[in-house]
Amino acid sequence: MRIFVALPISKRLQKDAAEYRKFYPDLTARWLEGKNLHITLIPPWEEKEEKLKKIKDVLKSLEGKTGPITADFNSVSFGPNRNFSRLIWAIGKAPEAIIVLKKALEESLNKPSERNDFLLHLTLARFKPEDFQFFTIKKIDDEINWKETFNEFVIMQSHLSPKGADYEIVEKYKL
Repeated sequence: MRIFVALPISKRLQKDAAEYRKFYPDLTARWLEGKNLHITLIPPWEEKEEKLKKIKDVLKSLEGKTGPITADFNSVSFGPNRNFSRLIWAIGKAPEAIIVLKKALEESLNKPSERNDFLLHLTLARFKPEDFQFFTIKKIDDEINWKETFNEFVIMQSHLSPKGADYEIVEKYKL
């Protein structure tokens, strides 16, 4: 099974993301549906189902360590960079508590990050990089003021299909 650790998004922020999508009705990107919106803390990896209980137990030990975490998203743009766009994402400055949580998760799961920096981002849509050349809009730089309070982190399972990924929450943990 393909799993990862994430911060789920509230219904209110899911609604904000759905409203934002209406500003770009002609973009041929795959917009993520509400339940699939999340902040990835530990990227997806393949895991045997029989090891899932041990992973759940490890994550249970981190429950309640940080308390709720509030984050601000202040802009929407193409990402991950101008030379290789394949996403539309909302970004903001990562609160220190998210960085601390991410490091604790990485250590507990023995999943060290390949990067030292963490960019707080919420993927709103995906597209193939080669399709970008056909977009009528080549730059998105929209200011937003989205605030989110995270109360839990989750294990999510990724189900891949030709239409894109669909995510299912496997287990929830209080922050």
